[in-house]
Amino acid sequence: MSDRSTKEKWIKTFQFLAAYLVAAWTFLQFFDWILNRYNLSPNWVDLLLWTFIGIIPSLLIYLFHRERIHKGIVKVREKILIPMNIILLAVILYFVFGNSDLGATTKKVTFENSLGNIETKTFTKEEFRVGFPIYNFKQLQEKDSLFKWLQYSMGRILFEDLLQNKNLSPDYSYRTSTTEKIRDASLFYEKYVDGNFEVVDEQFHFKTYIRKASNAKILAEKEFIGKNLFNMIDDISVFIATEMDKKANISYIDLPVNEHITNSIEALKAFARRDYDRAIALDDKFALAYLQEAKEIMKQNRGQLEAQDIIDRAFAIKSKLPLQKQLEVLIQQNLAYGNYEEAEKQVKLQLEVDPNNRFYNEVLFSIYGETKNTQAYFEATQELFDNNRSSYNGNNLSISALVVGQEDQLLTALSSFEIIDPFIKYLKIEPLVHNNNVEEAKRIFNEYKLSYTGNKNRLQAYDSIFKFLEDKSLKDIDLSRFKGLYRSAINEQTLEFWLENGRLIEYVKNLAMKAYLPAGQDAIANGFIENYTSYAKLERDQSEKVYGISKTVFYGNSTSQVFFWKMDENLINAEKAFMAKEYQKAKELYTLSKVDNPRHFFIDNMIGHIDFKLNNDTIRINSNLNKHSGTYGPRNFWVENGKFYYKRLDENVNLAKVELLPINDTLYMDMTRLGALMSFVEENEKQVSKSYVLDVNEGTWKVNNKEVNIFEKDED
Repeated sequence: MSDRSTKEKWIKTFQFLAAYLVAAWTFLQFFDWILNRYNLSPNWVDLLLWTFIGIIPSLLIYLFHRERIHKGIVKVREKILIPMNIILLAVILYFVFGNSDLGATTKKVTFENSLGNIETKTFTKEEFRVGFPIYNFKQLQEKDSLFKWLQYSMGRILFEDLLQNKNLSPDYSYRTSTTEKIRDASLFYEKYVDGNFEVVDEQFHFKTYIRKASNAKILAEKEFIGKNLFNMIDDISVFIATEMDKKANISYIDLPVNEHITNSIEALKAFARRDYDRAIALDDKFALAYLQEAKEIMKQNRGQLEAQDIIDRAFAIKSKLPLQKQLEVLIQQNLAYGNYEEAEKQVKLQLEVDPNNRFYNEVLFSIYGETKNTQAYFEATQELFDNNRSSYNGNNLSISALVVGQEDQLLTALSSFEIIDPFIKYLKIEPLVHNNNVEEAKRIFNEYKLSYTGNKNRLQAYDSIFKFLEDKSLKDIDLSRFKGLYRSAINEQTLEFWLENGRLIEYVKNLAMKAYLPAGQDAIANGFIENYTSYAKLERDQSEKVYGISKTVFYGNSTSQVFFWKMDENLINAEKAFMAKEYQKAKELYTLSKVDNPRHFFIDNMIGHIDFKLNNDTIRINSNLNKHSGTYGPRNFWVENGKFYYKRLDENVNLAKVELLPINDTLYMDMTRLGALMSFVEENEKQVSKSYVLDVNEGTWKVNNKEVNIFEKDED
């Protein structure tokens, strides 16, 4: 064949190829319109695009040799190359799109509403929602302190408002520098939102930016000016939603901020600061603040009665909230009243609509903790991360991977993300220690200590781990001495430790499971150093018997420490008998437990209460309750349905509502704070209430501060 003839064949081949590409592109545009018109998966466009591109090698071979092939003359190389191209393409497309949803972008969910009626709603599937993080809005007038709170709150307020739109999957994170934002956003997102603001002549000036995640390039921006902050927030939300999702699958109801959140700037400020008590005090119709406060009470186990009180108030005004939040109120109410089966059923139903919803998943994680279902916990976090690769989901997956012993898989995943963000390597420290690669973990840890000198507080836990493991192998350390149930002295929180596949697992009531590492002969620790770390130490009496555990949590600039009593079988059964009103049986079990646990000083109070209840008639007991009822400064005591309740609320202290149980005529305890007592005495011809706190080390009850622990009864 001459060079001229070959050249002409190539020209015709490329002409046909050009026509093919134009036809393919036209078809894709038409097909894309069809998909949008009928809410079908956009993954079909990507699949067809790569199919059209992938068969180009075979197409070139065919076009160049079409005359010979049409005559039925096919050479061996063509019999090999064309099928190989098609098979290879099919394999690649299977691995790339095999787990992709190629069906509808929406789904219908049927549920029972609060009135007991069956409703069916259509929602955009999670995998077809546009994900993006929202960061802080920088304040341009640094000297203006009146609205300084907006710079760290605006992102969270927008996040709450945008949650109504199920075409979107917003996330919120407080990041101050562009470097931090890029590092955080570029891992999982294509875009992010931030902005700036100032207040000039009583007018708000907001500039909102949609930026490219990889380099912070501005993709869209808009300025908003006005005197009404709530209108500004609504307008900014609309701008973000419009820019992020220009092919909206469904139009969702967008309630104004001053309706579904609050119309009080001061209440909004308190809410953004997570001071829900103050937010509620400023706006008693603030349904979202009631809901968030109930969630916090349950997470922190501050008191079941208090959680019930708060969530009941949210339930009464839940109609102010978007549908999703109304359903959260129903779930939270079931949790507060111990209806776990109903809560689990509702949560699993809502996860069909909102598989990435943090609240629903945290409830599910806590249920898995209750049942010690570690594998289900891992699988749930894995599915979450596969569907939505966010920092939050990645953190949950990392924790669950350590619980089930999948640190090899976790380290491989972290290494792949480390290419994008070198900072990811610091997350390897905990899994490396679990993998018994202590030296590598220590090297990375020491590198972090040199590079980030301001984060010393969180490093204390790992200082203890590395010091203890200097001359030891992880597999040779027995952690069985930590096993058991522990009860807080200051609230209703419990910790349970157990061994599973040689690993020490902790479940904190109403939270998720975590794995621990040895950090001393009687100490354990865990955590990611960029989040928070924990350190726990067994407490032993003079006979070396474990009577409790002290747990310390290290945050960025703060530390919290709580003591937990170890609960033996007699003590656990005694409490069950007491709650079932089997008082004689409870007393016998408490008495047995006291012999084995002499430092469990609250047991004497329980026995004292049972004796007082059994030895006194209802008339005398109620007479005392009515005598002590009333207001004592910030303290309020009242009788309701034959029970004696206490609640303290002032600017500095907001304690949970508790039921007080009489030990004698003047001394009372409660089942929420086993390390506290309340007494009613007469001093200087005045009725006075005193509170006592247990000093666990000394075993004595003390009035620590008279100004906040002793109050006179108010005049009627």
